[in-house]
Amino acid sequence: MKLVTFSHKEIIKIGALKEELISDFSESSLPNNMIDFIELGQNGIDQANDLIEKGENKISISDVNILAPISRPNKILAVGLNYKEHKDEVAETAAKTIGKAQEKYPNIFNKQNSSVIGPYESIHRPRASEFLDYEGELGFVIGKKCRHVPYDKAAGVIYGYTIVNDVTIRDWQMRGPPMTMTMGKSWDTHCPFGPYIVTSDEVGDPHNLKLETYVNDELRQSASTSDLIFNCFTLVEYLSTAFTLEPGDLIPTGTPAGSAVMTRNWLKAGDEIKIEIEKLGFINNKVIEEPADTPTF
Repeated sequence: MKLVTFSHKEIIKIGALKEELISDFSESSLPNNMIDFIELGQNGIDQANDLIEKGENKISISDVNILAPISRPNKILAVGLNYKEHKDEVAETAAKTIGKAQEKYPNIFNKQNSSVIGPYESIHRPRASEFLDYEGELGFVIGKKCRHVPYDKAAGVIYGYTIVNDVTIRDWQMRGPPMTMTMGKSWDTHCPFGPYIVTSDEVGDPHNLKLETYVNDELRQSASTSDLIFNCFTLVEYLSTAFTLEPGDLIPTGTPAGSAVMTRNWLKAGDEIKIEIEKLGFINNKVIEEPADTPTF
């Protein structure tokens, strides 16, 4: 099932997309908030399937504005340097090489939830830096409140999968020591994701998906999620050892080689970034200069 959050006639709703038609949940007993819907688990999916089969309350996707599936995830727990070639290219450009601990443990950082925007909204090139970079990533969404999840049970707490652009301001990321990952990756508009959450049953194996990133129609990143150093289930096991994961938490899993960190071909106003992942659709975001009316003191 492809779950979407959308705006229709200026009202924000959730629903399920099938064959270019959205089954609108707002006229049913289902929640009108994605996290609340996720918390229903399989029962919610069963009710949604019944609604889809009835064929009622359907809206053409061309008549709505698709928003981020979850406007404010409680947590965005991102993973850095999770493809070997990308780790190598970052190490080559960093002031010091990546420590040996990275060979054994995932590199985890927070993206603030205020950075979330929709799958087709504009990314701001900020006033404070020219070092704007893209990172196409597979993301997954937690479906159950959980702690201490063993590897062999991890698939059962992943609700579904989505596409994330882990937009990064490289000079702020590299400030330190140590590198300040969260400060480099949490700027407003720098977490586009969507266009929907595809439930785990529809995705199947998340570790065999083709990922491609295009900038102005030029292929910049091309990889398979089979190349992840730490796969989705390992990440669930690792993260849940430390703290409770909750429905709607978003985990971007890292980016492959090919970002601008090597070429220094930083994003500029007018650029368009399209990230496509097999079975998950695509997101497409245009870069604009940070608007002059961004609130200031």
